[in-house]
Amino acid sequence: MRLDSETTKRSQSPSQTYSNGSTRSPGSRVSLGKIANGNSHVKSESNGSAASYTNGNALSNGRPPQLAPSFYGHDRGELTRILIQSLTDLGYHGAAGALSQESGFEVEGPTVAAFRSAVLQGDWAEAEALLFGTHSYDSGGGVGLRSGGAAFGNKSHGKAPRTSSWSPSRQTGGLTLAEGANENEMKFWMRQQKYLELLETRDLGSALMVLRQELTPLHQDEGRLHALSSLMMCQSADDLKYQAQWDGAGGESRSILLSELSKSISPSVMIPEHRLAILLDQLKDSWISNCLYHNTATPPSLYVDHTCERDDLPLKTVLELRHHTDEVWFLRFSHDGTKLATTSKDATVIIYETTTYKILHRLTAHESGVCYVAWSPDDSKLITCAQAQDNTARIWDTKSGRLLTTITEFSYPVTSAAWAPNGESFVVGSQDTAHGLCLWNVQGDKLYEWTEGSLRVHDLAVSPDGQRLVVLLEHRILVYDFVTREKLCEWALDDVKLTSVNISQDSRHMLISMNDNKIRLMDIDTGDVRQTFTGQTQTIYIIRSSFGGANENFVVSGSEDSRVYIWRTNGHLVEKLDAHPGGCVNAVAWHPTDPRVFASAGDDKKVRIWKPSPSQLPSSSNGYGR
Repeated sequence: MRLDSETTKRSQSPSQTYSNGSTRSPGSRVSLGKIANGNSHVKSESNGSAASYTNGNALSNGRPPQLAPSFYGHDRGELTRILIQSLTDLGYHGAAGALSQESGFEVEGPTVAAFRSAVLQGDWAEAEALLFGTHSYDSGGGVGLRSGGAAFGNKSHGKAPRTSSWSPSRQTGGLTLAEGANENEMKFWMRQQKYLELLETRDLGSALMVLRQELTPLHQDEGRLHALSSLMMCQSADDLKYQAQWDGAGGESRSILLSELSKSISPSVMIPEHRLAILLDQLKDSWISNCLYHNTATPPSLYVDHTCERDDLPLKTVLELRHHTDEVWFLRFSHDGTKLATTSKDATVIIYETTTYKILHRLTAHESGVCYVAWSPDDSKLITCAQAQDNTARIWDTKSGRLLTTITEFSYPVTSAAWAPNGESFVVGSQDTAHGLCLWNVQGDKLYEWTEGSLRVHDLAVSPDGQRLVVLLEHRILVYDFVTREKLCEWALDDVKLTSVNISQDSRHMLISMNDNKIRLMDIDTGDVRQTFTGQTQTIYIIRSSFGGANENFVVSGSEDSRVYIWRTNGHLVEKLDAHPGGCVNAVAWHPTDPRVFASAGDDKKVRIWKPSPSQLPSSSNGYGR
């Protein structure tokens, strides 16, 4: 399919980097490698004063462990404390206590335990004092002590007493913070929780004092501060919880706060939550990352080192579908994987069922080549988009094959479409600058039109969470808030032509194909390039790439050299497969529920179904020899 434009026309937790889609335990926000955790068996809870607790040392009964300090090169104290924590996480409290008693190690000292209790009980003055320590002042006639958290309800609001003679305050006690921890940010989190809890109990006067005298002076997130102030207008606790997306003091909010705060406390004092699970996740991630052929959503077993075989990948053509009479331009599986829609230059769309790949419907209403299809969220409808001489978008009932609606407003090719999550409306992209980007309902009524500039749309996609609309023009990427219709960002790539976009299932990354033989994985909100995939040929034709495999571990694309290229999402080229001799491989679609299947479409008028070698498939597999 020619590329020529004249004819083919956000939580409470910090964000995470792109993952392969698997669920992972929470990790630390700061690097742990630079923290002195394990260089000494004696760790202090103190953040500036003499040690009040020897963390990791023997219990007070005076019986230090009579074992070697190292266990196969690992610090025995660290390992034992992590095991005690993990046994507790698993619910084996008796075993955890027995291990602590026998080993002489504890997970955390009394100050940490008191801090944990203060947060969970909502004693915010005590929590701040335990976390940051107390301050002392020389008032001339002795030393006056004041809690670091006493600003709550204290008229001095953290200022030294007014005396004839005083020295700067000295901080004593407190917990050792992790490198890079931001004290004011931590205070903001705790005081925000206190403010919300006061609003929940309808103590508006005290809440206003916290907002003005405790949150505002921290000079943290001004936007968040404005949002918090607007919550004063909430009429009830339920309204507050809804507006703030917060579950209240009786919910999980305090536990979530404690989890976030713990990430900024030195792990030598407060072991990060679920530390063993995090370490095991990191091990499995490393195995998966280094396994070129990994293509399963099942986590690797810990019993043996992980490896996958090349034959586990779908690298063999097991079926050729020869029902089109001209170049096949596009194809896509339904969301449930039970159907496959293919489009062709021959002006037809064919819907197959995917058990035996028999034809269910042949859609023939278009008068010219069909370049795009989009399944509705429930797979009950299909949008088809046509090229020049037709210039329409049509909506079909996929059960009966009946044409439901035809949108004929366009004077130039219709290039792409994407459904809203509710399945009641959809966006259509066109090369018609008068109607380049519009939102329609299933009855064919226009609901909204983006009118800025001349929008000649090459491709578009709506994120799975329904929050973002990504639009490709010839040389620009536009990102809109799909809910408010507001344009959030724009990036220009003047030296290349952009051909296709796909959005990852986590709604955070977009895969962009372009005509300089590159595919880029980019962050939707920042435009940062996370990975570049090279090797395929794309210079003058529209070729579409896609995510694929279990947990989107792969990126797959066609090529002008008649091959299919498969990469790991880390950029490693896995395979290049001879696929459609004599022309382009225009599109590839990976099966959404079976990672051992994908389909490709080529200029040779064929659709190929790819699976592992027959010896690697279960005996019940179908689809061979047709």
